[in-house]
Amino acid sequence: MVTWYKKYRTILNADIVHLRRADGRDWDGILHADPQGKEKGFLILYNPLKTAITRTIRVPLYYTGLTATAKLSANGTAPKTYTLNRAYEIEMTVTLQPESYNWWVVQ
Repeated sequence: MVTWYKKYRTILNADIVHLRRADGRDWDGILHADPQGKEKGFLILYNPLKTAITRTIRVPLYYTGLTATAKLSANGTAPKTYTLNRAYEIEMTVTLQPESYNWWVVQ
């Protein structure tokens, strides 16, 4: 965990956008955003439930400084390219395992 934090320290210490109020009844998420950094954003989604969930989530990328496309790399895998809509958002469908989290690097 320390190695992971040191690798992404700059973006993890950047400004935070809360995507949804944490209520323990559905997913929760935060987006770290730094338009000047190498990583423009760092998305973390949590599932507090005891069952797996699949959701289509709108991710606001306005504060990342991206305007047309975004490349998201899930848990360090190869990036997938998304096209931003006019509100500077992307829609992504994710499956979150019970009581776990996933993360994406935004470039």
